[in-house]
Amino acid sequence: FMYGGSIYDFLHKRKGVFKLPSLLKVAIDVSKGMNYLHQNNIIHRDLKAANLLMDNNE
Repeated sequence: FMYGGSIYDFLHKRKGVFKLPSLLKVAIDVSKGMNYLHQNNIIHRDLKAANLLMDNNE
C-alpha cells in the first residue's frame, strides 16, 4: 500500500498529468527497479501502471 496510489489511478481516476521531469523520473525509477530484479534473476511478469505505486512526493 502506498498513500499516492497507483500510477493507473493517478492517470485515469484522478485525471492526473505528469510534468516531463516527473515523467522522466518515473521512467528511470521503473527502469532501475526492473534492472535490479533482472540482475537478481527475478522476472516481474506483470509490469503495468496499476502495479506501479507512488508516495505523496513528486
